[in-house]
Amino acid sequence: MSSEARILDAALTCLREGGGLTMAQVAEKAGLSRQAVYLHFPGRVALLAALQARQPMAPDFEAAPSARAALGLLVAAQANADPGLMVLDEPEDAAQARLARCQAVALRFQAEGALAPQLSPAAAADLLWSLTGPRLWDALVTGRGWSTERTRAHVTFLATGAVTK
Repeated sequence: MSSEARILDAALTCLREGGGLTMAQVAEKAGLSRQAVYLHFPGRVALLAALQARQPMAPDFEAAPSARAALGLLVAAQANADPGLMVLDEPEDAAQARLARCQAVALRFQAEGALAPQLSPAAAADLLWSLTGPRLWDALVTGRGWSTERTRAHVTFLATGAVTK
């Protein structure tokens, strides 16, 4: 395993253990010197960005046969994220990309005639965005001890009920 992979795995372990994330802690977990960690990552921000970049790519929502199926993919994408990274703030570009996917799903519900009549597509997208964000998942999975599958099922149910007729 490369030094960079060892560093990233060690950083993820530090996050999962909830003991914070310093370069010294990461170096110790990786069995490397702090200097070795800094050779790969100039600082904590770069290390966190590399961790978040390891997350799986979002599925192709446009290929989903319906708005409900696209919503299921949206929720599943969050369910597949590493729970250790849920404690991190979502990068702005990732949050905006998730919002764009939520907007596309809301517009599909509207086009299919399934959007709740009291909601505009923008309001529906905002609701979907809040329900699919990492903070809710962290609260349920990490804070309340829910399984990822239980969270996925309940969030899908809530999101569907919140935005459809």
